[in-house]
Amino acid sequence: MNDRKYRYIIFDADDTLVDYEKDSLRAFRAALRAIGREDDEKLLKICIDFDYGNWDKVGLSDVHLPTVQAAFHDLYRGHVRDIFAYADKMCGLGGKAAEAERIFLQEFSMPGIEVEGAREVVCELVARGYRVYAATNGLSSLQRSRLKEFPINGIFISEEIGAIKPTYAFFKHVLDCLKARPSECLMVGDSLASDIEGARRAGIDCVWLSRRNAPCPPGVREIKRLKALLDIL
Repeated sequence: MNDRKYRYIIFDADDTLVDYEKDSLRAFRAALRAIGREDDEKLLKICIDFDYGNWDKVGLSDVHLPTVQAAFHDLYRGHVRDIFAYADKMCGLGGKAAEAERIFLQEFSMPGIEVEGAREVVCELVARGYRVYAATNGLSSLQRSRLKEFPINGIFISEEIGAIKPTYAFFKHVLDCLKARPSECLMVGDSLASDIEGARRAGIDCVWLSRRNAPCPPGVREIKRLKALLDIL
C-alpha cells in the first residue's frame, strides 16, 4: 500500500457506477404500469423527454451557479413533481399523478442498473486493497439504496452534506471524513462540470469517464470504459 500513489478511489454515481437513463426508464415504466398506462408509449416518451429537458430548464445542470448550489435539492424534488404534472396536463392521468410520482421514486430508489463493468471494477479495486467510495449529488432517499449492491466503503451524498459538487465544501467534507490528503485520492466521474472541475479545485487528481465521445479538455485524463481505470492504477 505504501508504494501506491492513491489510497482512496472516489466514484461519481449516475452514469459512472449506475446508469441514470436505464434506471429512470425502469422507474417510468413502473409508474405508468401502476396507474394502468403501461402500454402508452406516447406518455412514456413525454415523461422521458420532459425529464431531460426540464432538468436543464430549471437549472439542475448549472451546478456552478451559487443559486443552483443553494437550492439544488428543492429543485430536484420540484423537477420530479413537474414531470408528472406535465404528463397529466398533456395526457390526463385521471387524478393519479401523485401515485405515479410515488411509484417512480420508489422504483428509482431500487438498486441501480450498473454501468458496464462497474461492479467488476469496484470489486477488483477492493481486492487490491483500495478504499472505494461514491460521491454523488442527489437525494439520500434515492442514492444510498441505488448503490447498495456495490461493495464500497461508503457514500457521500450532497443532501446529507449540505453542499453539492463541484463546491469546495463538498470535497472538503469528503477529505475531512476520510482524514485524507488530496494527493491520496482519485476522483472518477462522467461530469466535467461537477466531478472533474470540483475535484481539481480541491487538489484531487481525477479521471474523466467519457461515455458519449465528447471532446476531452486539455490536461484531463480520459477513459472510455471503466475497466481502463484498472490499467491506470
